[in-house]
Amino acid sequence: MNARRRQAARRNWPANLYQNSSGYLYFKNPLTGKTAGLGTDLKKAISMVKVANLKLEAVKADRDLLTATAMNGVVTLAARCDDYEKEFAVGKINTVKALKTQLNAIRASELAKKPIAEFSSKDAADLIKKAVEERGARMAQTIRTRLRDVFRDAILHGLVQANPVDVVLNPKAVVKRARMSESDFWAIHEHAPRWLKNAMMLGLCTGQRVSDIVVMQFEHCKDDYLWVTQIKTGMKLKIPLSTTLRDITLQSLVSQCRDKAVSRYLVHFPAETRSHKRGSKVGIRALDDAFSKAREKAGIDAAEGTTPTTFHEIRSLSARLYSEAYGKDFAQALLGHRAASMTELYKDVRGQQWVEVKAG
Repeated sequence: MNARRRQAARRNWPANLYQNSSGYLYFKNPLTGKTAGLGTDLKKAISMVKVANLKLEAVKADRDLLTATAMNGVVTLAARCDDYEKEFAVGKINTVKALKTQLNAIRASELAKKPIAEFSSKDAADLIKKAVEERGARMAQTIRTRLRDVFRDAILHGLVQANPVDVVLNPKAVVKRARMSESDFWAIHEHAPRWLKNAMMLGLCTGQRVSDIVVMQFEHCKDDYLWVTQIKTGMKLKIPLSTTLRDITLQSLVSQCRDKAVSRYLVHFPAETRSHKRGSKVGIRALDDAFSKAREKAGIDAAEGTTPTTFHEIRSLSARLYSEAYGKDFAQALLGHRAASMTELYKDVRGQQWVEVKAG
């Protein structure tokens, strides 16, 4: 996929220099995906990014040398990661982006220069431990999974006999984001604008991710179902409009989303703003910002050691409420999760058919 064309005013900017909507400049490392703030001084930012880009070129040259050693019969871990990327970096944009970020993190390690046949379980443990220190436990978990898969593929190609990552324990990640209680939900709901109220209720009554909620359209409501194709997983669900939670039906909620603004989307801006047209789709960032403001107005504070609850936590709340009302199998089917315990409600059809969500 070709890179997005730069704006005319930024055409002479060095690669990896970006600016957010507030005018704040930042550098994004293409190897790790991490960003670093640079302030608002454009001249200074350009100078700093040019220096960083030169260092990135040196890293790339080093990797090219590592890959070249494979020609002499010595396949390094870094070289194997290159081959793995060429074969498996396909599919959805976000999936490919995540894969490349994980492989870049592996190749950035000094241990990646070792011949893959000499890479030990201790090497794997050291690499993952350093990833925890530098990138956090959650990212280290994904790096471990990718490293394990690289070695599984290497086994198939006859490069190694055993997988050194198998015996390395998965880093433990502590979720710091506070769960949302039902009382929190209604308190935030009370201080939300109408369009955000609609989004929150859709999240509660459908259990879908925010990325799926913001793209729901009125035309998706037909034949007595809300038809959802989950963006993250590709799972296809048909949720009955008669689905009821807390005496609220999904059908009544869809009707509630209609207003004087002409729009295709259930969640939309009801009036013209400086940055949005009337009836236009609400983006995830705008939704998150509005939710944060409503949460602050409601006085919902995070407990010590946690971060404030987010819109995403509505999905978890929905699962808990539906589990109480209809049972765990129904909740898992509604959320689109795969589980052996829900065989009768959900069967693996590899995304080719619509799965009807139904109570017991």
